[in-house]
Amino acid sequence: MKMKKRTLAIILLTVVFIACLTGCSDSSYRDKQYSEEMKEQIASAIGYPDLANFFEYAQLKEIYELRDDPKLICYWYTKCEYTGKWVYEGQCIGYGIPYSASITSPDMVYYNSSGTVVSQAEPNGIFTNGLTTSATWILTVDEEGNITPDYVEQPIRVTQNKIQARKCEEWSLED
Repeated sequence: MKMKKRTLAIILLTVVFIACLTGCSDSSYRDKQYSEEMKEQIASAIGYPDLANFFEYAQLKEIYELRDDPKLICYWYTKCEYTGKWVYEGQCIGYGIPYSASITSPDMVYYNSSGTVVSQAEPNGIFTNGLTTSATWILTVDEEGNITPDYVEQPIRVTQNKIQARKCEEWSLED
């Protein structure tokens, strides 16, 4: 008798679970369908921006191409918290890489009934999803031309041109 009640309870829970999933899925589908219909109405009534020059796209493309130069020498600075002036740290290759950047996407979207976003591990097994930090990896260059990765947590400024001396801590500048 106990076995029949247990089996009946399991079957009932399974049916309720499946019904919930189906109902949630239908609800999510209806919400998505409504949003798509509204976007179509907005596009019909108002239209899309009339872009002809694609200037911002061209700017970003140029920035990407400049950043792709492995021999790009830049200068990097940190900010002195007490005076607000820049502290010259030295030369570096490129503009630096934000610590939160990754080669693989940290998120993988599963299209299930709840639309859950599931974090995906980096190749080294570390998750970076949701990481917000000002930390940056800088490839510093010393006087002999040796390149060393440098991890910097404070906000930095990287530029192809040196900042005006009057905006920098005098003691940090090269002779």
